[in-house]
Amino acid sequence: MAKDLAKYQKAIQVGTAYNKAKRWKDAFTAFRVAIGEFPNDAAAYAGLGEACLGLKQLDRALDCFKLAARYSQGDITYLRRVADIQERQGQLAEAARTYLAIGEILLKQRQLEEAIGNWERSIRLDSTLLGSHKRLAMVFQRLNRTRDAVREYLAIARILQMRGDKSKALQMCQAALRLDPGNEDVLTAVELIRHGESAFDMPETPHAPEPPKVAPGLSAEEQAEADSLTETVRQMAAIFEAERNEQAIAEQEVISDPIEKARRVAHEELAAELFREDDEAETTNGLSKLERDALLGQAMDFEMRGHVDDAIGCYQRAIRGGLRLPAAYFMLGLLYANNKQMTEAKKVLAMAAKNPLYLQASKLAINGR
Repeated sequence: MAKDLAKYQKAIQVGTAYNKAKRWKDAFTAFRVAIGEFPNDAAAYAGLGEACLGLKQLDRALDCFKLAARYSQGDITYLRRVADIQERQGQLAEAARTYLAIGEILLKQRQLEEAIGNWERSIRLDSTLLGSHKRLAMVFQRLNRTRDAVREYLAIARILQMRGDKSKALQMCQAALRLDPGNEDVLTAVELIRHGESAFDMPETPHAPEPPKVAPGLSAEEQAEADSLTETVRQMAAIFEAERNEQAIAEQEVISDPIEKARRVAHEELAAELFREDDEAETTNGLSKLERDALLGQAMDFEMRGHVDDAIGCYQRAIRGGLRLPAAYFMLGLLYANNKQMTEAKKVLAMAAKNPLYLQASKLAINGR
């Protein structure tokens, strides 16, 4: 069936005008025409969603904005409408996960403060949403907001303890102690976990929010399923940036410098690591993935700002803490080379060169081009 672009455009124009005039039924009809022509169009579903809101049809409006978010590849504007309607309908757990998704996308766009705001909102709706606490812990540590990071590590430990994962709960406490050795709240938490207490108090903060609302009616199995949606959220963020990534790859193809090509590949690999779910066993002396992610983010930020020594320090600590990515070795080696520390550069670039993606560029960097 051929699509009629002119008919679609006219329907969108008319529907938008009707929405502005609050002629909701007429707008509803117009946007249904637009969807009939282009059934995968985000703007048409968003317009229909507005009309449904005007008609007080919240369930239908929610479905429309969900489809708009999907077909727009994760447009934050539509996701915010989804979250707003979910809150209005009392779907607190679902709204919390939507805010988690928004924060994830903002993180990929390097809008850290806005991402933080969405994750904090998500845990006000559902205090047991592990994904948001993890992201906040990583970003707070990355921003050197130690007290906030410690609070989030304790929140993660409390959730893990409540789920019966005593070992990982203690690991999160150890991560907090590495940030703030001797912190009495953390030491108390460690003792309570070791002695099998069911819960422990969180440290107070100067601007502590009101007690968080916990989504009602979620069993342990349902909550575990909710947390598993974190990966889906990450996929949504990846889809949202697909076109930009494709453009970056296209730009890479016209770059003739092997080192610059490898640098871009390394940055993509490191960025992907920040969004990878933690599925590894913790090493005895290593850092948690959250800690490594924080250091990795700091290293990339310092590198972008030209703070070579600080970037080197962060990469070193991440690698000593268990990060074993060829991309990290390559970036650290380049920084050493740029800093005229050729002995260190050769050692680290030799590690990177074990991966074919970085072999040629590592050799060129070792030999001074």
